[in-house]
Amino acid sequence: MAVAQTNTYADQMAKGVALLDTMKTQKSYLAAASYFGQVANNEQQWLPNYYAAYSNLIVGIRGNQDQETKDDLYNNAMNYINKADSLSPKNSEVYTLKAYITFMKMSVYPQKRAMTMIPESDQLLEKAIALNPGNPRAYLLKGQNAFYTPELFGGSKTEAKVLLTTAKAKFESFSAKSLEPNWGKSRVEELLKEYK
Repeated sequence: MAVAQTNTYADQMAKGVALLDTMKTQKSYLAAASYFGQVANNEQQWLPNYYAAYSNLIVGIRGNQDQETKDDLYNNAMNYINKADSLSPKNSEVYTLKAYITFMKMSVYPQKRAMTMIPESDQLLEKAIALNPGNPRAYLLKGQNAFYTPELFGGSKTEAKVLLTTAKAKFESFSAKSLEPNWGKSRVEELLKEYK
């Protein structure tokens, strides 16, 4: 899985994105995180850092680790997304993923973190939408956050449905540039099925 020095950056990224598209297990997402981490170390670009963050996040979400291990994965994800943010400031996709990581970090220790991290995640999503109102992932995550947040902390299944419906419509007209983030459409559809 080592990144060959002879490959161009575009080739390395295309290989990594292809890996992500075919990976379904915790082990394979860890391999993707490692791969993108290597590319990120060699290239001062936001996208490999973004995908290294995304891969670590997915390992934490889909894995059955203990709380401490999940928290470490989310911390790794946050380190990568912060690097992506420094390389590409005011990037809607970066703010969106940072919001997702923040929400999942909150979910590890909700009693300790909900009061600060739920609003922080929401603020990041508001920034993502302000920067790119056409970004469907920002609406997906706003909807997902509202869906899973208890009403006591500002959640709302009704508001979630509106946001998820908006995300679905935006996915219909969204077209990702080569190698840029393109995840989330199937997640919107999964969540909307909860309303049937």
